Amino acid sequence: MQYDKTKLKKFLNEQYKIFNTTKNLALYPDPLNIVHRYKDFKFLDELAFICAMYSYGNATLIVKNLEKMPFYTLLDSKKFTSYPIDIFPYYRFQTRKDTRNCFLAVIAMIQNGGIKQIFLEAFHKTNNVVDGIRAIQNFLSKFLSHHNIKSYGIEFLFGNPCSLQTPLKRYNMFLRWLVRKDNIDLGIWHEIPTHTLLLPLDTHTFRISKILQFCSIRSYSLKAVIEITNNLKKFDSKDPVKYDFALYRIGQLGINLQSLSK
Repeated sequence: MQYDKTKLKKFLNEQYKIFNTTKNLALYPDPLNIVHRYKDFKFLDELAFICAMYSYGNATLIVKNLEKMPFYTLLDSKKFTSYPIDIFPYYRFQTRKDTRNCFLAVIAMIQNGGIKQIFLEAFHKTNNVVDGIRAIQNFLSKFLSHHNIKSYGIEFLFGNPCSLQTPLKRYNMFLRWLVRKDNIDLGIWHEIPTHTLLLPLDTHTFRISKILQFCSIRSYSLKAVIEITNNLKKFDSKDPVKYDFALYRIGQLGINLQSLSK
């Protein structure tokens, strides 16, 4: 099916206006709701990062898990190691020990200037968000290796910096939350232009992007992310990722697209 580009642009902008509201965000379980609860927390960047890393699977279960996270207690604690293992929740592939190690690694980032500084040092060299993401992954990988921490759960959580074609969905979602500024995204990382962001591609947005012919690549990959983002720039060159939430809800709610055909 061929889609009328004028109709499609109007439709996407309408969906953006509908879905990118605090009222709509509150209607569905979403990890961003958890981030909003802590907007005044001094380690909000790192808290948002943990929320993003644990954002895989069923949305309701994601939120339930994040609600158990002892953010205030641990990220601002100087006595981290004295806390018992059972205060750390387990979630799907992550054991309580994996979650404890996640907090240890994030605290190490705080002690080294924070996740924003790690990201920006790499990003400013190339203006490529993937390089900033790789810098975060490399920091975490070195920390885990130095402390001889290795498990499937922790590797799944942070990803492997050597896996060059993974879509980096959770990292790109984290950046969307902190870079973009509207009714739902926080917009607290002002140093990064929104046009450099990449779409946080998941199964819903990938399927819808294929239907809307934003993507010719078959594999769920970083190449697909870049192609889809570039096609979204045709509708908004300065802020293509603003359509992320709309595409996600279109796929999740099964919104009919027949009226957009030529």
